[in-house]
Amino acid sequence: MTALPLHKRPWRKLSPRQKLLREKSLAVISELRNSKTKTLPQAANDNNITAKNVIKHTNGFKKVNGKPVVKRWDRIKRVMRINTDKKEKSVEIKDSRTASVVGRYHNAVKQFLNTGDKSKLSKFRNKKVKDSKGKLHRLETNPDEIIRINQRIEEPEYYEVYNTK
Repeated sequence: MTALPLHKRPWRKLSPRQKLLREKSLAVISELRNSKTKTLPQAANDNNITAKNVIKHTNGFKKVNGKPVVKRWDRIKRVMRINTDKKEKSVEIKDSRTASVVGRYHNAVKQFLNTGDKSKLSKFRNKKVKDSKGKLHRLETNPDEIIRINQRIEEPEYYEVYNTK
């Protein structure tokens, strides 16, 4: 029996090193999708990973004229946090299209929290995202609940590195 390729393995079955490499690889793919001029080696170097490892951990490329070109979307599993059922929850997302929806939702939540403008949340009312197991999760759009969820998130402790006194 052969092992599943790295890009097909569920998040929970990856070692900590493989999780880190997948996160870096996904960051490279995201950069390449958002940039018209950056090359795979440049983006990989910017994220401290080799182009070979990016390809190995993602299968997110196709060959065009002998060169790797990033695919428009992928089926790489990734864990993302969402607000659902009055709490923040980690869910394994199965593809980049769903991850983009979650990313746009987080931007809308952030804009709401910074400005108080509820209109950004309205695009996500009754919107559900499907996790890698097929379960649907409704994105929280109730402003009061979003504020409560945000207040429950612990702030990282601030350590004073330099004594400024």
